[in-house]
Amino acid sequence: MDGLTCNGDEFSLDCQGLVARSRQNSERAEYSKALATLRNSVGRFSGADRLRILLEIASILGAQGYKRDALETLTEDVGTLNNNLTPEETCLSTQMKMEACLLRPLVTTSFKMAIEEAEILRSQTSNFAATKDLDSAMIETALTYAKLRFLSCEYHSPVAHTELEAIISWLLPTFDDLISACRYRESRKIIYAYGVFLASAPKLGVTNVDFQSWNRMIESVLSVPDAPPLIKADVMAQLAMRADDELDGEQITKLEEDAIKIYNAEGHLVGAMDVRCQQISRAIKRDHTSLSDEILEEMKGYFEKYEATESLVSYQTAVHAMLAHIPHWLGFDVQLQLSHINDELARLSGALLISQAVRFRLIAQWLTRSGAAPRAVEASEAVYAALQDGDCVYFQGMAAHCASQAYFQLQDHARAQSWAERAASLWGRGFPHLRTDATNILLHAKIGPGAENTEAMKDVISFAEAEIESDVNNGFMTHAQQKAEMIIGQLTRLRSDERCQWMDRAEQWMKNDAASSLEESDVRRAALHQLRATQLGANIQSTQAEAWEPCMAVFEDAVSLYMKHKRLLEAANTRMMQSRAVFRHFQLSPLMELLQRSLELMDISLDLFKTVDNVAFITLANQYRSSIYTGWKCGWVSAEAVLAALRDAEEAWARQRADMTVFASLEAVSRRQQLTSIKDLRDVYQLAFSVCLESGKLRELWEWTQRGKARSLSDQLGVDGIIPADLRKQALDCPKRKDLIQKSEQLSNQISSGTNIARLRLRGELDAVHTQMRADPLLNTILDIKNGTPVKLEQIQQLALGMKRDDPRRDIVFVDWVEYLGHFWVVLLRGASEQPTVVRCSPSVDDVVSWKQQWMDADPGQVSALEEGDLYPEDDPEFSLRALDGLVAPLENLTQPRDLLVFCPTGILHSIPLHALWVASKTLILERNPIVYSVSLTTFWQCCDRARSARRLAPASDEMENGRITSGNWTFAGVFEPVPDESFNPKEQDRVYSLIAETAATLKAASATGATVTKQHVRESLEDSALFTFYGHCRLEREDLAAQGLQLADGRLTVRDMFDMKLHAPHVTLVACDSASQGIAAGDEPLGIVTALLCAGAGSVLGTIWPTATRAGRRFTTQLYRRILRHRANGGKAGLIDLAEITQGAALALRQDMDTIQPYHWAAFVLHGSWAMYD
Repeated sequence: MDGLTCNGDEFSLDCQGLVARSRQNSERAEYSKALATLRNSVGRFSGADRLRILLEIASILGAQGYKRDALETLTEDVGTLNNNLTPEETCLSTQMKMEACLLRPLVTTSFKMAIEEAEILRSQTSNFAATKDLDSAMIETALTYAKLRFLSCEYHSPVAHTELEAIISWLLPTFDDLISACRYRESRKIIYAYGVFLASAPKLGVTNVDFQSWNRMIESVLSVPDAPPLIKADVMAQLAMRADDELDGEQITKLEEDAIKIYNAEGHLVGAMDVRCQQISRAIKRDHTSLSDEILEEMKGYFEKYEATESLVSYQTAVHAMLAHIPHWLGFDVQLQLSHINDELARLSGALLISQAVRFRLIAQWLTRSGAAPRAVEASEAVYAALQDGDCVYFQGMAAHCASQAYFQLQDHARAQSWAERAASLWGRGFPHLRTDATNILLHAKIGPGAENTEAMKDVISFAEAEIESDVNNGFMTHAQQKAEMIIGQLTRLRSDERCQWMDRAEQWMKNDAASSLEESDVRRAALHQLRATQLGANIQSTQAEAWEPCMAVFEDAVSLYMKHKRLLEAANTRMMQSRAVFRHFQLSPLMELLQRSLELMDISLDLFKTVDNVAFITLANQYRSSIYTGWKCGWVSAEAVLAALRDAEEAWARQRADMTVFASLEAVSRRQQLTSIKDLRDVYQLAFSVCLESGKLRELWEWTQRGKARSLSDQLGVDGIIPADLRKQALDCPKRKDLIQKSEQLSNQISSGTNIARLRLRGELDAVHTQMRADPLLNTILDIKNGTPVKLEQIQQLALGMKRDDPRRDIVFVDWVEYLGHFWVVLLRGASEQPTVVRCSPSVDDVVSWKQQWMDADPGQVSALEEGDLYPEDDPEFSLRALDGLVAPLENLTQPRDLLVFCPTGILHSIPLHALWVASKTLILERNPIVYSVSLTTFWQCCDRARSARRLAPASDEMENGRITSGNWTFAGVFEPVPDESFNPKEQDRVYSLIAETAATLKAASATGATVTKQHVRESLEDSALFTFYGHCRLEREDLAAQGLQLADGRLTVRDMFDMKLHAPHVTLVACDSASQGIAAGDEPLGIVTALLCAGAGSVLGTIWPTATRAGRRFTTQLYRRILRHRANGGKAGLIDLAEITQGAALALRQDMDTIQPYHWAAFVLHGSWAMYD
């Protein structure tokens, strides 16, 4: 019987029949039956027969795809074998051990010990000498050893090609002998292995395998009339799968048709489907338009059958083939879904090595969508950490390489450089061709911060020269040229002659590159064309069309070469550069047709960028397209067209920010702030303001004002945003909507609790759900809330109506300040009004900056002029603050006394006490109106919605539950202890602690002071209380605002710590100096304790914007909670607490006291977030 001998001895008849029946089932992919046959009987056997059955079980599990189970089957019995084995048992145990050596790195990603053991086994068998005698077990052992060494060369430690050639030199003669002996099953195994070695040969430099020999082997099997039909069908399918570049289409079709006939005739469960999946993937490779809905539905049916029959390998092969042949820019959702299936199949197989390969494919897919770099960072770093237990250098380097690419997309050049250096170091040990990829990214990262710096540029060029020399010496001409292209295209300070010299060198390397494919050569030629065309366009000074024709012709040559190979991203980038060149021609010769041509080319590039869904380039192209503004200034383009283009540009930036939720809360906000602070984006907002203002589009102007303010904070607040009850009810009433919401929430929870590796797949699934939700207007509104999308006018109007219902005595007025052309403008919206009002105010931006420097800035250890006090009374025109009254002067006629004013400052105004200024009637604005601050109306809307959605019962007692304050309680805490380099007054300490205890007792709240107020205590109190008040010191680090924090008994509770909390919409009062002081970046992006607490979940925060005396803090606290107590007594437990009005009253009470009459004392206290808390 085929293959049932070992050292000439025969199987026992019982075992022989059992294995034969099992093989009949496994040959038809009836794996469950085959395994059941063996597993039910293995206990009856011992010695060699038992080992044969275990080998057969492992072989079936391996063929089915369950690698971990196969390894466990092999290793369980091997450990129990004694030293008194028969020769036959020794031979079989050697085979088992060798197969375990192959499976171990697949399952664990560790190669070293497996290789060492395999070498011992090889030496014990005299280099598999028994293969010459066609010993079945020894042939299997030698073949397994060869597979292991090839696998190790690919992923762990490459060796000289001559060593690999020697390892497989026995294959062809042994195959011929097996055919002569009619041992077709073993012949098929050699054919399969030879095909794998043939595919790896070019990469490993192996020269003694070739297609002709492999084809002859297959023909040998097919020409034997008595060869089993299923074996013939298998080798036909193998040939058809791997011979795409060797055989013509008719030959491949004939092979596949014959194989399908045999599979169907023999009752193979999945064979015909396997071949059909090959045909589909090949069709997609030849013509991507064949990827139709019908084809996808057909593949879905096959996948279901694979799953039902537990044909894991067939399923994986089909998915791999599809993924390999779908262009990266086509059908991203389909590719993502296939990758997720792939990931799950790899997990089921237990083959960690395969799992990592699948994950890198998925990471690569996210990297092609540049806006998804954060999730690529998260996954790459997680995979890198997971691989540290193994020694798979290939994948360790790949993880580092992916992380460097992702960080480069995020423009985090320092981390990109660090990870690229790690990848280059790992791959430098044996993967020089991969190391060049890493050094490409490393050069990119070095150029990033050095492009404009002459000294840094010298270091960059020195590094590039050294790496290029290495590439050229190793024959990596393509990489050498790529590095040259980076120098030419990105080092802006290169002289024109230097740039030309680099281009000449790159062309020379291209001519000397005989190893590259036609496609790669064309792509490199196109890249040089693009660079030359860009250089030509930058140097032309003529306005004549003829002078620009050579430049345009070279651009066209580049595009043609890129499109020839469907390199859409590169073609789009070339069109974008061509558009910029035409725009430069327009700047020299401002003709309408030139501007139109520039915009046409940019539209072409945008369409291509959208096709490949590259967010970074979509953003850049939209930014460039903003040049349409020039056409509006010339009267050629409508305001609507300009605003539409600017909106596209702004939304593209928003997409880049969207995925920052992958990072921890603080880093997410910080990275978003970096994006929103970029000058190009700020310019978009300025252009939009200009168009709206000059065109009288005031409603649009208001909307653009909201788009431009504190987007990072509103984005982050939206992540954990609560869906309004009415919207949620409407959505849940519809079964389809309900299902999508539940899927979204379930995936979000899994992402929160899952590992970083698992999150990569889960985030993709969540994206797919969100895509479906976007198609439904109601669900789209819910997603806007969760994404922190800028608030719409209708939402603010509804909020105003709700606030009016809560307090019918007054109206609400929303006041934004905007900076434009060196002046501040007030953009004001009254409650439910349809039309905002826009007024320019004084003083100028420069005047306000000068005022702040004079009155508020102070050297370390010194007090500001404002703190020292003014020589003039408040009503004197010379009083310091009177110079700023013009900032609020327009409010005299635009608002009414008692109106609640929501102040949203901009830029330097975040540092100015706007509530301490006077309107035209010499009335203090705070005395006239209650005021609440917010960095944007979107954030204000979010905070109000959060506070309303988290109504709580009034505090009833100061009881504790399991050592923690029960939800709904109010908590007071204070730390006023001696601090190094700070003055300390024991009497003031007594006063502060007494005030805390008395206030807490009056309000039936919990309290703690001194040593008990630790970081854990404050964290738990913030997370569990409806209202939390802290009295003490705030440490403000101007150089590192994230280190700002509250000084507690056991150290500082920093902004970083607060970002990681999960609060339930409490109101937080911080009577601590500088507690409301915020670092404000461009785009009104705040960072400080207020930001941290709001991002953590607070509904509102009351703090101080500059250092205050403790007596002022005590008096303010007394006034504040006296009013809260009175407010609760009047309103009842079910009422609300008007924080804006109470803060107003407390501050004005201080102003009435001669000790605290100066604005420095009473104007320090400001309320951020919701205007009320619900009691």
